[in-house]
Amino acid sequence: MWNVEDVENPTSFNLKVKDLLSRLSNKAYANPKFYATGDLKLDSSSKLYGLAQCTRDLSGLDCKKCLDTAISELPNCCDGKRGGRVVGGSCNVRYELYHFVHA
Repeated sequence: MWNVEDVENPTSFNLKVKDLLSRLSNKAYANPKFYATGDLKLDSSSKLYGLAQCTRDLSGLDCKKCLDTAISELPNCCDGKRGGRVVGGSCNVRYELYHFVHA
């Protein structure tokens, strides 16, 4: 799934998405709840928000593999898009330019 709107500089933006989600993948698989959220400041007025999550029936290593595979699928669906999500049977990743997770 993806946001239908494009970003202005897709090459730079895609790298930032990958950076944020890779960091969240590393946090999620090491967390007993297999869940992590975070953000990355893009400029003085905008942030990129992300989420990485696995089902808890996976091992930590399998969670990491699942998340990394999901992240690698983002260019196929969400290249240069303002938001995107890859949902698998055992994990999912999501990013948006707005805060979508509420504590």
